[in-house]
Amino acid sequence: EYRRAQQLGHALNIREHAIELHKKFTFALGCFIMFLIGAPLGSIIKKGGLGVPILVSVFFFILYYTTNMFFEKWAKEGLIDVAISMWIPNTIFVILGTFFLIQARNDSRVFEVDNYVLFFKRVGRYLKIIKKEPELENQK
Repeated sequence: EYRRAQQLGHALNIREHAIELHKKFTFALGCFIMFLIGAPLGSIIKKGGLGVPILVSVFFFILYYTTNMFFEKWAKEGLIDVAISMWIPNTIFVILGTFFLIQARNDSRVFEVDNYVLFFKRVGRYLKIIKKEPELENQK
C-alpha cells in the first residue's frame, strides 16, 4: 500500500505510513526513556514513600504521551518533517532522563522545596529585591 501511494503521489498517505514507521521505533525507545526517568526519581524523591515517585513518574508518562501526540499531529498536518517531529519528544525526554540520572548519582535534592526557597532568597538578595534578614547582635 505504501509503494502504491508513493507511485500515485499521495503525500498524505505516505506521511501517515512514515508516522507509523517512526512511531514503532519511538514508542519502543520510550519504554527505555521512561525507565531512565523513573529509576532516578525513586532515589531522588525521599519523602512520601513509594507513592510520590510513582505519582511523579505517571505525570512524566502523561507529559511524554501528550508531547508525542502533539508532534504527531504536526507531522500529520505537514508542519514539521515526519522524522523530526516523531523524534523530538524522545530527544527532550532523554535529556530530562539524563539530567535526573546525573542528579541521582550526585544524590542531589531536586524535588525539595527548601532548596528552591533558599535559591530564590539568594537571587533576591543579589538583585536587592529582598532585604537581608537582620542579624541579632550579641547582647551583653
